Amino acid sequence: MSNTYTSAMCYMSDGSSRVFSVDATDSTGTYAELTDVITGNSLGDSAQNLRIVKVMATCENFVYSPGIVVVDQQNNVVGSFGAVQPESQAPAWEAVNVPVQLNYTMKVLTQATVA
Repeated sequence: MSNTYTSAMCYMSDGSSRVFSVDATDSTGTYAELTDVITGNSLGDSAQNLRIVKVMATCENFVYSPGIVVVDQQNNVVGSFGAVQPESQAPAWEAVNVPVQLNYTMKVLTQATVA
């Protein structure tokens, strides 16, 4: 059984910070959704009408391309960013410009989700 913990620390356009995470296991579907660690809500429910302007993402196991994606309600990719393995590389802030609306979700494809 393979477990993968993925997290994304996001700096939002209103100056707030949010952390999203998921602990994916072999039984998870194709993509695992990251949720707000405080509220448990999806990205769109937590940060509607904001933009992600900086992100720092980590993943315990290898992340398959394209890394972490933000998708709209029709599953169209509206933004993406990479994640690093903290065991081998220090994470760093990455400048992005990802819009967030209601029903947008943040997802990751990992070894655990394709095992």
